[in-house]
Amino acid sequence: MILGIGTDIVDANRIDKIYNKFNYKFVERLYGSNEINILNNRKKISINFLAKRFAAKEATWKALSFSRGDGLFFKEMEILNDKNGQPYLFFSGKTRDYVCQRERSLGGNLNFSISMSDEPPYALAFVVISLAPIKKVLHKI
Repeated sequence: MILGIGTDIVDANRIDKIYNKFNYKFVERLYGSNEINILNNRKKISINFLAKRFAAKEATWKALSFSRGDGLFFKEMEILNDKNGQPYLFFSGKTRDYVCQRERSLGGNLNFSISMSDEPPYALAFVVISLAPIKKVLHKI
């Protein structure tokens, strides 16, 4: 069952202007430690990297914040990639607690599907959240 869908498009020029105004304070405020580590391992700051992840954070917030309430923080929503390059969401802190509470209240596991793309200067992200029932394991005697 689909619980939420979110999409967002960002003009990377806007992210570039914000970055140029606030420098690394902007990054430290909105991006998690794993994302910052990835960014620091690059030879130069990638505005497209920041723009795609900003769009993904917005899309996740739209899809996940059913009541548009508190409990979600961009810094605690990280967009990482698995070994094959597929993006996935990693939650920490109060945002992870919020997700866990939502799972308990819904009686299932939240599955997040995320897609990001860019065609400079635009970055786009799309997130779908579905609910999977918790599988009960029956033990044979």
